Amino acid sequence: MGRPGLLPLLLLSLQTCIPASWSLQCMLCGRIGKCQVEECASGQDLCRTTIMRIWEGGEELEVVERGCAHPEKSNRTMSYRTGMQIITLTETLCGTDLCNRPTPGRTSTFPRIRSRYLECVSCASSDLSCERGWDQSLQCRSPTEQCVEVVTYQSLEGSPRDEHHTRGCGNLPGCPGPTGFHNNHTFHFLRCCNTTKCNGGPVLELQNLPLNGLQCYSCEGNSTHGCSSEEIALTACQGPMNQCLKATGTNGLGNPSYTVRGCATSSWCQSLHVAEAFSLTHLNVSCCTGNGCNHPVLDHQPHMGGAPRPGPAHLSLMATLLITARLWGGTLLWT
Repeated sequence: MGRPGLLPLLLLSLQTCIPASWSLQCMLCGRIGKCQVEECASGQDLCRTTIMRIWEGGEELEVVERGCAHPEKSNRTMSYRTGMQIITLTETLCGTDLCNRPTPGRTSTFPRIRSRYLECVSCASSDLSCERGWDQSLQCRSPTEQCVEVVTYQSLEGSPRDEHHTRGCGNLPGCPGPTGFHNNHTFHFLRCCNTTKCNGGPVLELQNLPLNGLQCYSCEGNSTHGCSSEEIALTACQGPMNQCLKATGTNGLGNPSYTVRGCATSSWCQSLHVAEAFSLTHLNVSCCTGNGCNHPVLDHQPHMGGAPRPGPAHLSLMATLLITARLWGGTLLWT
């Protein structure tokens, strides 16, 4: 006869040996260089090191931040010209405790060009060079970088109109793309190419993209403000944004039922771009392809898309790398 009490005792002994939860530990370092150990929140499974370097006339400035990041993040770079400066932005990820700790004695220098890589057009809205057609040439500093064009536009009630263009070199999630989203309030777009100065020409404007025949419902907010039945409206989809998107999550202000609807490329049907663009956590994203298929009355019908994912708020690469003074989203780069 077996021993009925053996299995419960074994399970109990295992439970006492295994911690109830495990959190990754990363170094948390602000712009001023003060560092401390940070226990990452649930859903933050990577440590990041985010670096901005500014080069002007032989002078170099470097600003570094370190902290936790969500598991969908990936290494990324971008560089562009604004005025007489070259801005280089880099983020690297790792997945073990304190793997992003500063290296003692290490001195960083601006990345010099050792080989002749891709040459791209570069400009930025921070000096209005894109809008005025003052493109310059920029030599990429890595064989993995492509020529990129990033566009962001936001015009919500109570917020100032915010529109930006950036061109330069980059190795960004979403390339080669195109990757984008638009509704009646917002336009995010990224496109990449890999031939000399292929990102030149007139800056990309949403109104210049052709209609693609699809209509989707558009709104941003909750059921009482922004996405109420009186505020939701159809919008005509343009360019490659040929799917209707609906995303719900918790926004940075703690609103647990923030909703975004609009037209999107298929890459936006996963949670990464939506989470970063709208600073949403605990996200649920779905897409569909019929006219008006993202209407609220159809919310409970199955769609394709990403499953809900807990995680921290992350501002969009596309929305943040363009405003140098704010250094990618009010912290440093996109966090």
